[in-house]
Amino acid sequence: MTKNARISLIVSAIIAGFFAFYGGWQRRWMSDDGLIVLRTVRNLLAGNGPVFNAGERVEANTSTLWQYMIAAVAWVTDGRLETIAMWLALGLTTIAAVVAVLASGKYYGGIVAPFGILIYFALPPARDFSTSGLEWGLSLAWIAVWWALLVSWAKPGGKRAQLPVGYWLAFWSGLSWLVRPELALYGGLTGIVLLAATRGNWKQILGILAAALPLPAAYQIFRMGYYGLLTPHTAVAKSASDSEWGAGFGYAWDLLAPYALYLPLIAAVGLAIWLGKSTHGRERTIVALVYVVAALHVLYILRVGGDFMHGRMWLLPLFAFLLPLMVVPLNKVTGAIIAAVAVWASVIVVRAHPIDWEEFETEELTIVDEREFWSNATLSEPGHPPQYAEDFLPAKVLSPDWHTRLDQAREQNSAQMILISLQQEPEERYSWALLPRTTAETDLKAQPTTLYLINLGMTSMNADLDVRVLDTVGLSTPLAARMPRNPDGRIGHDKHLPLEWQVADTAVDLDQLPSWIDETEAKQARAALRSPEIAELLATSREPMSFERFWKNIKFSLTDGRTLEISDNALNYLDMETKEKINAGEDPGLAGNQIAWLDR
Repeated sequence: MTKNARISLIVSAIIAGFFAFYGGWQRRWMSDDGLIVLRTVRNLLAGNGPVFNAGERVEANTSTLWQYMIAAVAWVTDGRLETIAMWLALGLTTIAAVVAVLASGKYYGGIVAPFGILIYFALPPARDFSTSGLEWGLSLAWIAVWWALLVSWAKPGGKRAQLPVGYWLAFWSGLSWLVRPELALYGGLTGIVLLAATRGNWKQILGILAAALPLPAAYQIFRMGYYGLLTPHTAVAKSASDSEWGAGFGYAWDLLAPYALYLPLIAAVGLAIWLGKSTHGRERTIVALVYVVAALHVLYILRVGGDFMHGRMWLLPLFAFLLPLMVVPLNKVTGAIIAAVAVWASVIVVRAHPIDWEEFETEELTIVDEREFWSNATLSEPGHPPQYAEDFLPAKVLSPDWHTRLDQAREQNSAQMILISLQQEPEERYSWALLPRTTAETDLKAQPTTLYLINLGMTSMNADLDVRVLDTVGLSTPLAARMPRNPDGRIGHDKHLPLEWQVADTAVDLDQLPSWIDETEAKQARAALRSPEIAELLATSREPMSFERFWKNIKFSLTDGRTLEISDNALNYLDMETKEKINAGEDPGLAGNQIAWLDR
């Protein structure tokens, strides 16, 4: 690489790092979903294990490594979790931008200029999810380092280093599953390429497998035995194996249309084809690998129906697709294209994301700009979105008396707090009703004060760890996660646990329910929880851990845990005798197969 080439690459890396850091810093914020991660970290730090509620082994976060990274920094620094998550995410995003540019510059070897990196960070959601409390910065950093290792493995003249680099690449590919489950596509296909490149050399094959498999395999065994699942619980809640192609294409257009993103993407595809003609050997192999995994990632997102957050799920495959184009060789043709893209990027940065503010006031939300949604919902000043858990307290559903009602619930040992609407016109007002605990002898007395709300992060991070916080769509709630999907529901929020099932799985005295909750249906649901099928589901996360429970969970994860769906009609689980007892006013669900444990 010549001196001018090195200078061009260094300048490009500085530009990339600046845009990544400054853009993310300017739009820094905390999402409600980001607070979900921090609740698990709080439990880790408190010694309750990697769980969302103490005594219930539910993996409520999609990224395994992200929660442990935050916890590790918190152990060392004792810093505030929101601040740690913000700086980690922003730092990793900046590292991802710099590493991706340097790797692309090394790939070409000559004088280069920024291209793909301009496209990516021009998009508002790319800068929004540089923070947010979620694992996007970590995911980008994994992808960028993956690309850098691929380039080091493939470049001519580095043959003496190809073998050790191959082992590092294998190890890094093995981590993919722990960063985000869908990144296993990247790691898995990379592993196939590495094994094929050995040409049957068994020593190298065994070395690659030894580098790639032990860590993810060990965690997978832990996940199956500890949680009773093959995947994070979020995949069950969101039915990630189902197909929603129509919603997926709608989700794609939601990103393409507001920014005319198809224009720079057309230019990028043209450049990819033109530059690809001059590649050969392993260089062509790694570029083909990048484009194949990015395309398959896109197909996966289309298939599952996308997401409810504007642009979020497209960021990783877009970043991956742009890897070989983060910088491109500079000449008259590419210079003109880069200039055009720079103009487009400038317009998008200045124009930002057009927002339909009236949509935020409706109940029929589909895809929203999550940062702006929570800025609006928390009554934040323009340009100052929420950054800490307490910033969410002004949200209407938390109500002005949130902490007062929490304190009262703990003083009274209430079984449940339940959200109630005080009025809808002219302005929405909410509060929380306290439901009394049963005096009957039952294992359900082991359940602490419980509350449910679809917005799981802001409730859980504004409550102590001895309060059991659950959601109605299933991210932290096994019962909700196994409910049937609503085909007309919002992607990612298309399951719902009815009120009767919510009170059933607590210590609430069902003879003292408010009028809007059907007492008979609640008793039917509570009795259904004792059925062998549902009781075993609950035991996988609640029964105190033992060697026997660990192996039962592994068996469950490979059988019923993969496909179990609960009928929302509790009568399907009841025999005639139980139905008659309920019709007579009894609550037979107070006893039976154990579903709650005092030793939690």
